[in-house]
Amino acid sequence: MRAVVALKALMAFICVFHLVAGFGLMFSVSFQRFAVESYGATLPSDARSVYFLRILGSFAFVLGTMAFAAARDPLRYRLVIVGFIEFFVLRNVHRHLYSSELMAGFGVSALVNELTTVFFGVQALVLALLLWRATRSGAADA
Repeated sequence: MRAVVALKALMAFICVFHLVAGFGLMFSVSFQRFAVESYGATLPSDARSVYFLRILGSFAFVLGTMAFAAARDPLRYRLVIVGFIEFFVLRNVHRHLYSSELMAGFGVSALVNELTTVFFGVQALVLALLLWRATRSGAADA
């Protein structure tokens, strides 16, 4: 039961983060600048970048909506949680396979790349562990 509660809490955090980030990226150029700087990146503030970040915001917002469903009932929406695990793992794979592009194209330092990798890697690992434990305890309760 504790695994389900922890899974709900982590998915709620992921939900709020993605809804706020998505909304901000879609509708606020100043938020876009803040987000890019927080990410340790540089990006020109031209019409293409603004538009690209708005699309990225739409994607983040949809992820937040999906995370909301999983936060309410993690066992029913376990496929959403598996999707987030996959997404976080694939982000990390891409960060390292294409690290030279990330550094050259966006100015992200190796340190920020590693720290971001740890952040998303820990989330993926904790989500996987909690989902496994919640599923096992749910099966035992049935």
